[in-house]
Amino acid sequence: MSEVILELVEEFFQQRKYFTARSGNLVLVKKAKTEDNSDIGFILDETGVEYIPTAIIKPIAWHTCKITTRILETFPEILEFAKENKEKKFSEWFKGESFAKILVIPQLPSHIDLKQKVLEKLQSTGINHLITIPVILTGVINKIEARKVYSSPICDLLRVLKFYKLISLSQEQMELPLR
Repeated sequence: MSEVILELVEEFFQQRKYFTARSGNLVLVKKAKTEDNSDIGFILDETGVEYIPTAIIKPIAWHTCKITTRILETFPEILEFAKENKEKKFSEWFKGESFAKILVIPQLPSHIDLKQKVLEKLQSTGINHLITIPVILTGVINKIEARKVYSSPICDLLRVLKFYKLISLSQEQMELPLR
């Protein structure tokens, strides 16, 4: 698992006032207060995340591939964290509260039928929500202040890049100037 992605996922949720903890390659999140909105959809954006009170998050940091049904079948460990026997392991940390199971992936297939099959497969295996790495990255970068020093080396690097205008965000894409 990419340590960088784990740290970015933690930072993303901490910026949104969540308490975070790690359990191996999972990130556990808990928020004291959330607004009730049960219709936030399966694929989350920055706004939808705010309505999740507790969750187990599994980041998949395979940046060069789109998650397809074939990948999910070939690597069943991707969905292992969502199985019922794993839920019992985390119920103590969440003090009996129900929690969402969120999968963080690089991207979905662009073809509508392939994308729909992946979404159906994920929902049928107990995944409650999906969020993409570009949403996580954009969310972290948007909240980073160029003149604040961060204890996280990754956030501090993003701060420096933002300060020198080497990162610009447009339409949820990070662009680095090529010179």
